[in-house]
Amino acid sequence: MNQLIRNMNFIFNGRLKLLSRFSTTGVLNTVVDFMVFTLCQSAIGLYYTTSQVIGYSCGVANSFVFNRKWTFERRNSDKNILSELIQFILVNVASLFITVVMMKFLVSNFNVNVYVSKIAATFTAQAVNFLLYKLWVFN
Repeated sequence: MNQLIRNMNFIFNGRLKLLSRFSTTGVLNTVVDFMVFTLCQSAIGLYYTTSQVIGYSCGVANSFVFNRKWTFERRNSDKNILSELIQFILVNVASLFITVVMMKFLVSNFNVNVYVSKIAATFTAQAVNFLLYKLWVFN
């Protein structure tokens, strides 16, 4: 048990701290996104692109709080929180655009299942997010 705790401490506070925290936050955001997406599309019957916008937006709200406070530890930043929020929103609007276009392309041109296309688009958008968060939003 002590070894497990030491390993977890190394992962979340050691050399892999930033990547492991970003990944953990991303998993949580993705869960929120997928739950809302599924609720909107399957239970309510909204079109999948509309469901994507709503689900993604809920994940983004969760993402800002966790990435700012935990992943990039921006508690007492000199940067105005409003500036960070605007930059964060711009990055996520770009990511939303990437996911919707990629999903539409995969579904329409290759008849890929909407959930499979969402997974592929999510991985692509997350790579873009990490780079822009680190280099621009939370620097």
